Amino acid sequence: MFVPDGDSFTPTEWAVGPWSKDLLQASAFGGLLARALETNAVPDTVLARLSFDLWRPVTRERLTPAVSVLRDGRKARTVEASLTQNGKAVARCTAVYLKADASLTPAPVDRTPPSLGPDDGRPIPEVAKGWSPFFTGVDTRTVQGGLLEPGPAACWFNLHRPLVAGETNSALVHTVSAADLCSGISAVVNLREVTFVNADLTIVFWRQPRAPWILLAAETYVGDQGTGVARGTLSDLDGTFGGCEQTLIFERRAQPLRGGA
Repeated sequence: MFVPDGDSFTPTEWAVGPWSKDLLQASAFGGLLARALETNAVPDTVLARLSFDLWRPVTRERLTPAVSVLRDGRKARTVEASLTQNGKAVARCTAVYLKADASLTPAPVDRTPPSLGPDDGRPIPEVAKGWSPFFTGVDTRTVQGGLLEPGPAACWFNLHRPLVAGETNSALVHTVSAADLCSGISAVVNLREVTFVNADLTIVFWRQPRAPWILLAAETYVGDQGTGVARGTLSDLDGTFGGCEQTLIFERRAQPLRGGA
């Protein structure tokens, strides 16, 4: 999806989302932010939270990541990764790392595998495969609900296209890619009449995920002021490891679509 260019990255068509031929999917450039944080991780800490702020539309022009330490405490470390494009910050991710202690397990860790695995899922409809170039690189298996039906849904995702040319996607990149689809798979509005975008994405971890398959079970909640929240539970083949949340803003289309969303 991205080609290294010195300290920057050039997006390819496979990073593009469903909105236009020039706008990138947050699952894609969010992966770049996660990669930047992983590159700068320190020993004896575990990732506990990622908070993404999506400030501006991200296009196919060069992206430059940067990482800075906001606070380096004895028990918690806060790090910020940012992406700039044409000299402007377009997105950031704040990560919280906690001190690790492998000898301490205060309660049993639940490692109950999901009742339905990827092999139990249904392939997505052909029309959904064409939603965006990015989505063509994601193996998707639906185990609850349906991508063309309103309401809660659960899907297994495997980002089989490399985020960066020549690299293998990490478990964190797989997780960010899946979590950003939370509102998309659980939409409840009539997309012919109303559109929505997420202004952010937050992911919390109580266990580190295992690649490549990530299960996202999501549900969207709509408020009475044109906003909403999408919430999801994240699992791998070993069981649940985290959760995610997006705040949403809804807008009425100037002209309703005919014949489909």
